[in-house]
Amino acid sequence: MSNPVKVFFSYSHKDEALRDELATHLSMMKRQGIIEAWHDREISAGSEWANAIDDNLEVADIILLLVSANFLASDYCYDKEMTRAMERHETREARVIPIILKPTDWNGAPFGKLQALPKNAKPVTTWPDQDEAFLNVAQGIRKVVEDIAKSKTSSTASGTTTPATSSPPAMSGGLTERQRRRLEQERDSLQQQYDRQSEKLSRLRQAYGIETDTATKFKLEAQIQESQTEQSRLDRQLEEIEQKLL
Repeated sequence: MSNPVKVFFSYSHKDEALRDELATHLSMMKRQGIIEAWHDREISAGSEWANAIDDNLEVADIILLLVSANFLASDYCYDKEMTRAMERHETREARVIPIILKPTDWNGAPFGKLQALPKNAKPVTTWPDQDEAFLNVAQGIRKVVEDIAKSKTSSTASGTTTPATSSPPAMSGGLTERQRRRLEQERDSLQQQYDRQSEKLSRLRQAYGIETDTATKFKLEAQIQESQTEQSRLDRQLEEIEQKLL
């Protein structure tokens, strides 16, 4: 691809190992030439690091916010990079994607209104298999990359200079504001149901583990299976909504 999508990593250096893991999972897109990924470790000796970061942030098509307590505590990540990233997102010059690396309280953050990865905004480090979490993140990023790549191609063919992310009156992902708001409300409601189902399943498993009566254990086992089925149904619905919101 002659005009690859530029991806910028905004992260805390304390999370560098996780950033490297994510970069590894994006390697296929880099090999295919559909993305160019940049982070501050790319800065060459003798360069002014602040200027290099600003320059690459300004031309990025996608800005990945690698969210953790370290990220939120970093004045440079939060006040400089994230603030500018959100400004560019609001003007549709770029797409901002929060990647939740570790459990942290990001409620109320400016990027909180955006669809986060991995699915259900479940932090990467809490997945039983982190490779599976990063795969889910990479697949979500690929969908956004493909959308932007198509826009770039069509803009080039028509000779226009319209930003790749603009598609008024629709919002990012081809949804109107009303459609996105309705889907987000539905997602929030399903997430609450999913969380309640998870708590119920946990209680049933605990009860099963300590129960000694065979008949009661049989009933608990049936309830556990029923609860797992319902949880899987809710998970599928959540995933479908999240794919629409990307």
